[in-house]
Amino acid sequence: MPSVARNATDGSKYLCPAALVCVVKPSSDAEAAATLLIVGEGIPGCQISSRHLNMMKHGLYIFKKKMLKVLRLLHWHSREYLNMNTVADGAGSIFERLARSLHRRRTQERPEPAMNTSASGTSSWSYSLRANFYALTPAETYYETVWQVPNIVGKALPVMVLMSVIEAVVLKLTNRSNNWRLHIAVLNYSCGSLSESLYNFVFRGAELSAYIWVYSNWCLGFLAWDSLSTYFLALLGVEFCYYWWHRASHEMSLMWAAHSAHHSSEDFNMTVTARTSWTMRPFRWIFFLPLAFLGLPPSAFLIHQQLSYVYAGWTHNETVPKLSKVIPGLGHAIEFVFMTPSHHRVHHGANRYCIDKNYGQTFIIFDRLFGTFAEERDDEPLVYGTLGQMDRNSAIMIQVSPWIELWRKVRSMTSFGDKVRALAFGPGWTPGKPRLGDPAEVPDVRGRQKMQLHLPAWFSLYMLANSALVFFSYAEMIGRIKDVGPFLPLVTLFYLFFSYTALGGLYEGRRYGAVLELLRLLLFFGLSYRYPLFGSANTVRRVSWMNFVSLLLWPAVAILTFRRAEKGSTTAPQLDEAAKTK
Repeated sequence: MPSVARNATDGSKYLCPAALVCVVKPSSDAEAAATLLIVGEGIPGCQISSRHLNMMKHGLYIFKKKMLKVLRLLHWHSREYLNMNTVADGAGSIFERLARSLHRRRTQERPEPAMNTSASGTSSWSYSLRANFYALTPAETYYETVWQVPNIVGKALPVMVLMSVIEAVVLKLTNRSNNWRLHIAVLNYSCGSLSESLYNFVFRGAELSAYIWVYSNWCLGFLAWDSLSTYFLALLGVEFCYYWWHRASHEMSLMWAAHSAHHSSEDFNMTVTARTSWTMRPFRWIFFLPLAFLGLPPSAFLIHQQLSYVYAGWTHNETVPKLSKVIPGLGHAIEFVFMTPSHHRVHHGANRYCIDKNYGQTFIIFDRLFGTFAEERDDEPLVYGTLGQMDRNSAIMIQVSPWIELWRKVRSMTSFGDKVRALAFGPGWTPGKPRLGDPAEVPDVRGRQKMQLHLPAWFSLYMLANSALVFFSYAEMIGRIKDVGPFLPLVTLFYLFFSYTALGGLYEGRRYGAVLELLRLLLFFGLSYRYPLFGSANTVRRVSWMNFVSLLLWPAVAILTFRRAEKGSTTAPQLDEAAKTK
């Protein structure tokens, strides 16, 4: 083993009796230069021929070129990582990195992007309030690159939550508690966390990648990102594409199987906004590609898509009456142009006159233009949910059950053409009927009573606390996703799906729910020991204590669940017999 001697003057290392000295001198501009020196004299025991010396010089010259190339590449990647600002302030999935790469191809020869200096602070309550009503000024929506676009949904969330709490209080004080039930609200937020986690941890950037690729390679012309005309094109263009996506989601069975989860709530309030479908992602992005073909900048598309989604939050409520009754004249004008809670209540209604109506999200003008508008009637109370309402209280089964029903429908078809039509035509279609089914066969649901779930107060509190903890694990991971790499979010995603499967089984009174709940609690301790599921030790300690309390309560939860399962198994044959008699 050669000894190591340090030169006191330059700090370099001599490996005796070797003749190689490596001195690395990083420069100020971070483009490190490696200087490799060959020392053939002055070192005791060093005997190197000129032939070997030339060979070593040539090899070290090649090594120097390779190292410089690697160092430059590492510096470029580190600079890209440090300068990267994504929509949710974090590095994401493979699709998001693809979107960044595609966008860089378009902008790599441009100067540094200009920042939006005219926009006010995005962290203020004023910004959050105005974002909920699409009231940002055009200047506040001007961003040159998608990486500068803020997370509008996150910025608007505080006001959204506040409005949801106010709505729940108003419904309680006006004796309409049956319109805001705790277990439905828990299910809605559970569906939302599953959908958003799958998007953020796996498919984040997939839609944007396709949009940027079309924009970079096939657009008719590049529109200015800071133009007022671009603002109005984005405003109306996003709404126009949304209208046709939403209409197709109701008029095609394949897409309705994904979208029906959003309509399956019998309560209609702001928590329904979170009841999104995690099986809709493969369909939705296609409908917005025409905007990229027209040359709408990806940054403009991204911010208006977020604002449109946030605006839809306040339209999911029953506490706001018709604006035309509250402010005659002005209310009529608003309801003629914009989507309002009254219009959207019609869309979610299962009454006959509500079917396939009011598809808009921000505006109602395209419904009026294409003949799909319906006014809310004062003489007919609305019934919410789907026509074939299923008694589902699991965040997993709410999403999966429509696909099972569609699979059964396709299998029941005898010809290949009917199988294709069962997917491409409306959910009410059967062989020999029109594409969207026979309107005369739409059932009359007026007076239909809501399905009730009677649970002890302690059990409801148990479900609320544990569902909130699972949701918190998603929210906490989102806050540090840029620092943990791609694997740990996938672990969190697995934990989310497993947890909501167990909690859904408990809500529905299934025996498997009690078994999976025990495994879920034990799994948490195992995963927390092996992986940093939370960012701080204090958070892990607090959540662990809460899960430990849940573990102590598990026997009581299991007993109640098994009793509910036994009761359900005895009443099911009686219901089947009654249905046959009817």
